[in-house]
Order: sequence, then structure tokens, then C-alpha cells
Amino acid sequence: MNAAFAALARIVLPALACGLFAVTARASAAAPQYRLTAWSLQQGAPADIWALAQSADGLLWLGTGNGLYRFDGVRFERFDPPAGRAFRSNNITALHQSAAGGLWLGSYAGSVSLLRGGELTHYDTTQGLPEGMVIALAEDSAGALWIAGRGGLARLHQGRAERIGEHWNYPGRRADWVMADRAGTVWVSNAAHVFYLPRGARRFVDSGVAAGKDATLAQAPDGAIWLSDAGGTRTLPPLAGVAPQQPQPARRYAAHSLRLLFDREGNLWGSDAGRGGAYRVRLDDTQAEITAYNRAGGLSADVAVPLLEDREGTIWIGTNLGLNSLHRNNVHFLQRSGAARLPESAAAVDAAGALWTAHAGTLRRGDTVLAEDLGEVRAIVLGAQGQVWLDRFGRLARFEQGRAIELALPDAATPEDLRLLAAAPDGALLAAYSGPGLLRHDGSAWQRVELGAAYAGRTPRALAAAADGTVWLGYAGDELLRLRAGVVQRYGNAQGLAVGNIGVIAPSGGEVLVAGDGGLARLRGERFETLMPADAHALTGVSGLVRAADGDIWLNSAGGVVHLAAAELERAWSEPGRAPALRLYDYRDGLNGIALQEPTVPTAVSDGAHKVWVVTNQGLAWLDPADLRRNPVAPALLIDAVHAAGRRHPPVPGLRLPQDTTNIRVEYTATSLAVPDRVVFRHRLRGVDTQWQEAGSRREATYTNLGPGDYSFQVIAANDDGRWNEDGATLQFSIAPRFFQTAWFYLLGALLLAALAAALYLWRLRLMAERIRLRLEERTGERERIARELHDTLLQGVQGLLLRLQALSFAMDEDDPRRAALDKAVEQARAMAVEGRDKIVALRGEVSAELPLSAALRAIGEELAATHGTAFRLQVQGHERPLCPPVCEDVLDIAREALRNAFLHAQASQITLELRYGLRSLALRLRDDGRGLDENVLRQGRRDGHWGLVGMRERAERLGARLSLQRITPQGTEVRLDVPRQVAFGDRPRRWSWLRRPGI
Repeated sequence: MNAAFAALARIVLPALACGLFAVTARASAAAPQYRLTAWSLQQGAPADIWALAQSADGLLWLGTGNGLYRFDGVRFERFDPPAGRAFRSNNITALHQSAAGGLWLGSYAGSVSLLRGGELTHYDTTQGLPEGMVIALAEDSAGALWIAGRGGLARLHQGRAERIGEHWNYPGRRADWVMADRAGTVWVSNAAHVFYLPRGARRFVDSGVAAGKDATLAQAPDGAIWLSDAGGTRTLPPLAGVAPQQPQPARRYAAHSLRLLFDREGNLWGSDAGRGGAYRVRLDDTQAEITAYNRAGGLSADVAVPLLEDREGTIWIGTNLGLNSLHRNNVHFLQRSGAARLPESAAAVDAAGALWTAHAGTLRRGDTVLAEDLGEVRAIVLGAQGQVWLDRFGRLARFEQGRAIELALPDAATPEDLRLLAAAPDGALLAAYSGPGLLRHDGSAWQRVELGAAYAGRTPRALAAAADGTVWLGYAGDELLRLRAGVVQRYGNAQGLAVGNIGVIAPSGGEVLVAGDGGLARLRGERFETLMPADAHALTGVSGLVRAADGDIWLNSAGGVVHLAAAELERAWSEPGRAPALRLYDYRDGLNGIALQEPTVPTAVSDGAHKVWVVTNQGLAWLDPADLRRNPVAPALLIDAVHAAGRRHPPVPGLRLPQDTTNIRVEYTATSLAVPDRVVFRHRLRGVDTQWQEAGSRREATYTNLGPGDYSFQVIAANDDGRWNEDGATLQFSIAPRFFQTAWFYLLGALLLAALAAALYLWRLRLMAERIRLRLEERTGERERIARELHDTLLQGVQGLLLRLQALSFAMDEDDPRRAALDKAVEQARAMAVEGRDKIVALRGEVSAELPLSAALRAIGEELAATHGTAFRLQVQGHERPLCPPVCEDVLDIAREALRNAFLHAQASQITLELRYGLRSLALRLRDDGRGLDENVLRQGRRDGHWGLVGMRERAERLGARLSLQRITPQGTEVRLDVPRQVAFGDRPRRWSWLRRPGI
């Protein structure tokens, strides 16, 4: 414990105020209750908390004897000043959130610092501040900071510090407290009197009100100024010139409070210097209900100093051993003065709306005690005709005229066999026993209710009786019975019932509701409609159901009290498969315990004031749907850090993460302090996530396998009441690339791949051309072999035959008629020999040497032109070179067929043939201005019954050439043949020849 808290302990711990005021434990059903949460040193809370403040972003700041801390409701984090800007003292004794957005800090050493945007500005005695511990900070309407401390009073405005003394009409070298009220008046206590400085004035006024040492001040919602010192806590009397005037009568309590706080509901809170801990006083005109909070009741310690109400209405108390919060409950427990809660309580509501309770053996109707010493009552059953039955753990009794008259047990039944109770509309009591089954007691004896042989030995899990006399029984496994006028009707899955084990049945207003572990169902006609809430576990162990007047449904379950709004229910009923949203009230809302399991009557009722009462295993609790405390403040979001490459990176704008970063972890938080563990998050990383990721209550996000580039991380959150902050927080960051991850490297790689693909294509093309060339050489060799054999055999034989025929002719007489015939045969044979010789010459490839390709094409075209009377023109581009003989023949055959088709079928006036010797290929293009090929011929590639085009294509494929036919605009046909250079000329282009123009 540091020196400041040691000094404080000398004030708090002595029994100087023993019996100063009596703190009562008195509470009623109308009194608000609070859930106390304590963070001790074991939970990471700092010790010696001197001051509390909430910044504009919702964070809670703690000034402690060991530095400055911030708290987001989950984690405590120490604030480390920037390098070279350390605090003058780490013992922070005062905090104040400035209206301009900064956080003011006062220290034990007398210095004051301003924290704004992560930067610190310091002021100390060198700027004119007095020495000694800073106790309080306040900001007036002009934005000036007032500083109260052991060394006196000072004012800091626009960076200039001024010590306040006689020239301000302020006496003394001490200031115990300073406060600025809502009217702009500055109030100061100095261990002698209370002084005030009206707005805009330059001289303090002595109020004449005595103030002891360590006095503190606060302003109530009605404008009254309160003072607390060793003489007690009281209101200041009306003062001249101070508005508003103090309302009458004046108030006074004997407690000495180190700090005073008025919450938004007008309750007075104080940290008690005499008894320790803190207290709350409900102020009204008739009485003051005082509630104490101390270590015995769960507070982290009894030495408490600072008090704060945050923007969500939570009360915070700092002690020397930790931090505490008091959150107002929506669920309240019925507590009786002088009576401890029993595990078993009972509640029922009569026809007039009055609440009947059995608690600690006492039976009440409202606040009226009807009987005491009844023992433990497990259930109350109220009949329609005024009957009252009590279940005292299986021993049933009828309550009449202040007495409990016990009913005889049914035959073969024990008290432990009793399972369920209900009141029939005719005044009888219905009871389900595990042995005898369903029975009714008409006031004199038990009678068995027949359900049929199938249900004779089965025990129901739920029992209810409707106003029309219908009895409903629920069993495990989606099985429901309706007993009406002696007729039993069964409902199950076939009728749409799918709630699992039935826990409660609620017939009302012509509608039957059934709830179980698997959902909620309602009966419409003869079929059930079933729905399951969004939280699948919310209905686990449901044992109570209330349909409120506004249509809302309240369920008492093992998870807590479940609220389903009527509008949400209607949407779910009308949209099959829709899961209705719900609000769960559990221990976070003050619910102590869970719904009573396996009760004999339903565990939820609604009284005439529309309050919902539930029975739990810890007693009787209630909530008022018309007075539920909502949290309208959407949580502010902060991104704390990005963890990458083994380092923690602050979330600075333009954050650039190191190279090779693939995994990151983003820490974020939301400043909803009311119920922080109910805050839910959604986040997404643009560039990775296509939609929001549901993170639940996790306050960090992890991403793996990231690459270099720019990213944007976004996070949004909702508070405990589902209020979303849709703006959220965003962090832009980037991951630096390696040189092989840059755009220029990818471009270079793409170019290299393209070059490689082109090289592979050319290699493949050359390989195919080489194969074609080899096939052509093979054909040429075969032709030469055939030519040699024909020359050596057939042609020589023919020549020999001609010589013999000539010899025979010469041997005949000239006038012999046979000689003329023989000479004619010799001439024919000689012509055949000449033709055979020409064919042999052609087979050996010597025809190309006689006639160039262009000349052969011109001869063919001109001959056809002369025959058909159509104009023909041949155009030759590039340097003409000799072709491989087999290629030349195939090209001539293709050209001859194309020309013949054009002259015969095109009906053209002009036919043009272009022959181009290119760098990469030999190209022929035949164009005419005729009627053009038919679409069917173009599509099929041939004309029915004709094989010219087919032959052209076959020759082109054999050459490895490309043949195309197409119609041209405005009319005509174009035939194009492209023969690769390697095939046409049997060679390869020279290196760098691609730089030359085509045809050169």
C-alpha cells in the first residue's frame, strides 16, 4: 500500500463512525437491485485505485498508485507513456475527462498531465502549480481546469497555470475538493469553509458553510449541492446569488463519504469512510432506503475511494484491492426482512390478479400474511371457485380460514409419487401420480381419470386444464393428449408437434401453447405449428410459460427467462423455418439460479400488474416488462494491435507489415461496459472475406495464408441489448512483397512464359514441317524408283517391240495392206513410248525445271479464261523460288481445281489469283466477283455429289497447309491456301529474318 492509501487508511479504518448510520438490508419488490462484479488482483485489476474516468471512446481509465490503466470490460492494460514523456509521478490520484477530448491526470507529486491522441503534455511546479498531491480536477464553462490539492488551489487555462490566492479572495494553502456545477459555478472546500465562484466572476465567495478536513462535494439532479465530511453528508443551505435554490427540507445523513456521486436516477452513492465500502441511498420525500456494499457482500475491498457512473448507467467503485461494478438488474428477487431464501418457493395468481406466494413457510396474498409456519410449500394451486391447495412435498392440503387441512393420499400412492397438479374449472383438483395415474379430488374423495390402456402406466411431464374443462397432458417424445368430455385425442409428430420432451402446456383464449426442449408450438385447428428460437439451447429445461396481454411470450428455463416478442413470433409463425430472435435474462441480469426442474405446477405466472414471476431453485424472482432497463448506447470499437511476424504492431494509419507475412492476428475491443461478455462482434478482411464473419464474443481475429498487397480490416459490434454499431472500426494495412512477388516480376514471368510458349509452338511447327518434308522426300524417292523400273523394264520392252514391228513392216511389200496397218500400230506404240517417257520424267520431278509455278498457274488460268470468256489476272508478290516437286504438283492440283470451280460455277466477270512468296509461307489467294458459294457448301465443306473441294482439302492436309473458303463483300468467293515455308521450299528461315519485310 503506497503512502497515499496509507494516509487514507488512517481515515477509513478507525471506528470513528461506528454507528454513524444504520444500513438496513430492507428491500421490497419495488426496490432496484444491482449485480455486483468484482475484479481483484487475481483477475488482473490494479491495486490502489485512486481515480476513475471514462473517455469519449468509452474506455474506463483508472488512476492508480502504480500508473495509469485502461479497461474495456474484459482486459486491463497499463498505459506506457511515449519515450521521453514519462509521468512526473506514476502515482495517479485524480482524473478528469475534458470536454475538448483529452484526459487530465493529477499525480501524488503535484503534477498535472494532459493525454490527448497518445501524446502527453506535462505541467508542474515549474509552470506555477502548487506542490503536494492533486486530489480533484474540474473544468469550468470557459474550459479552464481547476486543480485542488494538498498545496492549494490552481487554475490552468490555455497552457498557463495560475495559483489561486488572496487576489481571487481565496484564503488558505489547501484545497480538499473542487467542482463545477451545471450552472458554471465553481465550488471549493478547504478544510474550513465552502467557497464558490459564480460563473464569469474573478473573486470567490465564502458560503459560510463549515467544511471539515477531506470534505467532498457533489451536485444532485435537482441542483442541490451536497457536502460530506467527518460531520456527515448533507445538503448546503440556500445561498444568495446561487441558482437553483436548495429545495426544502434539507437532507442529512451521518455517513462521512470520501466521494459522492448522484446517478441518473437520482440515487446518492458514497464511498464510506467510516464503515468501509460504499453505500446507496434512494432519495424521496418519505424515507431513505440505504444499501451497503462491502467486502462481506462481494466488494473487492472495504477501502473504497472513487465512484463513477458510466454512459450506460453502470456504477464503478475503485478500491485498494481492485475494481467493482454495480449493474442494475432487470430481474429482481423477492426478499423478506429477517427471512432467508429457501430453495423451494411457490407462486400463483388468482382471478383478481393478486399474487400468492409461499416463502420460508409463510403464505401471503400480496403483502398480506395469511399464515405462517406452514413448512416448506412447493406449489400453490388456486381453484376457479376460490379453492387454495398447497403442495408440501407430496402432502397435499386445502387452505381454509387460515388453516391447512391435509388431504388423504390416494390408494397405493406415497408423497414421493406426486408429479403434477392443476385446478379443474369445476373446482376439483387434478393430480398426476407415478403409480395410480391421473386422479381428481372433488372435495371429498379421489377419483381415477381414464385415459385408456395405452397410458395406464405412463406418467405425464406436463398437465394443464383449460377454462372449457379440457385437460391436456404432455409426455416425453412429442406426445400430447387432449381429454374432452371423456374422449382422448392424441397429437404427435404427424400433427406437426416437434418440441421434444414436453415441459409446459399453456391453454388460454382458445389457443394452446406447448413448449419443450426442442421448441415452441401452438395448436391451430387440429395441427400444431412449431418453431425453434435462434438460440437452440434457450428452451432447455423449460418449466414455465406466460402469454402476456400484449402477446409476448415469457418462458422460464434452465438457461434463464426467455422473452419472445409478439411481432417476432408472428413473423416466425408466418415464415416456416424462420428462427425468432429472443432476449435471454440470466445471471447477468440478476437472475439467481435456474428454473425449478420437475415442478408440480408451472414455474411462471403473471400478476395483475403484468409483472412476470418465476420460480427458480434459489427462490422467487420477478421482472416488469414495462420497466426493463435497455442499453441504448451502441459500443464504440477500437482496434488495439496487429500481431505479425512475431511482433506487435500498433494500429497506425498506413500500417505496413514486413515481407513474408502470411499469418496475422488482429486484437480489437468494444467499450460496452454494462455487460461486456454479452457484446458480440462481426469482422471481415476485404480482399479475403466476401461477407461478415460472426466472431461471437471473441476479441481477436486470425487470418492465415495471406499474400502481399493492400488490406482493410473492419469490425462491428452489438451491446447486450443487440444495439449495433454499424460504423465500427477500420484499419488499412499492407504487406510488403518480396522482389519475386512484385507486379513487374509477374509481368516479366508472363513475358518469359509467352516467349517459351511461342518457342514451343515454333518448335512444334518446325517438327511437323520436318515430318512433312521427310514424307515428301520419301514420296519423291518412291517416284524415282518407279521411274527407274519403268524406264528399265516397260520402256525398254516397248522400244524393243517397236524395233521388231518396224522390221516386220520393212519386210512386207509396200502395197501390202497389212503393212499400212502395221505402220499405224508402230506410230501408236511410238506415241505411247513418248508419253511413257514424259511420265517417267514427271515422276523424277524434272517438270518444275521446265515450267515455274507462276507460269504453270498462268497457263492454266488463261486456258480456262479463253474457254469460258471470263477475265483472268495473276499477281505475283515476292521473289519466286522453285518448290519441292511433290509440293508443286499438289499446289497446282489445288489451284487447278479452284480455278476450274470459279470459271465453271461462279458466273464471275473477273477472277484474280494472287501468288505470294512470304517469309513464313507460300500463299495463294483466289478471288472472284461472282455469286459466291452457297452457305450449305461452306458449312459442309463440299457440294453433294461433287468431290473437288474434298480433294482440295485432302491435298492441303497432306501438305500440312491451311485451306480456307469464305464469302466476300459485297459478293464473290475467296479461296486461300497457306503452305508453310519449310514444306514449300524445304528449308528454314535465316536467323533474324523476322526483321525483314514480307516478300523481301
